[in-house]
Amino acid sequence: MLSARPPSAEIDLAAAVIHRALEDAITPDNRLARPRVITTPTGPRHGFTAGLKPRDREEAVRFLLDTAPGWASSREAWCDSADIDPDVVQRRALQRIPHTSIPADVCRALRLPMPPGMTEADAPATAEAPPTALTAEAA
Repeated sequence: MLSARPPSAEIDLAAAVIHRALEDAITPDNRLARPRVITTPTGPRHGFTAGLKPRDREEAVRFLLDTAPGWASSREAWCDSADIDPDVVQRRALQRIPHTSIPADVCRALRLPMPPGMTEADAPATAEAPPTALTAEAA
């Protein structure tokens, strides 16, 4: 039996982008990549251990929760492409993302208490625009 909505590669792709952002956003600290230096005959080589880079997790959290225009419009565009309500995505993400993983400026915008060990002074005045890979044109 066919569903009311025809299957679409674009819908599947958009849903996968949102799902991956949520998976990245809930990555625990102990599974994040850490910087490391490897000594080689040609000199030290900088790299990371296996795992998600902290910056990538922060971008996933911002994509899902940030109310700054760039992040919010990117989230809305991907949710529209996936036929998902962006407010529901944001609410569900807020339920699953550890509070300590949410940047201070996002906490302030969402009127959440500051994460332990973080103060208002740690929060940037404005959030960055989303990376090109998450802009509305990508959907």
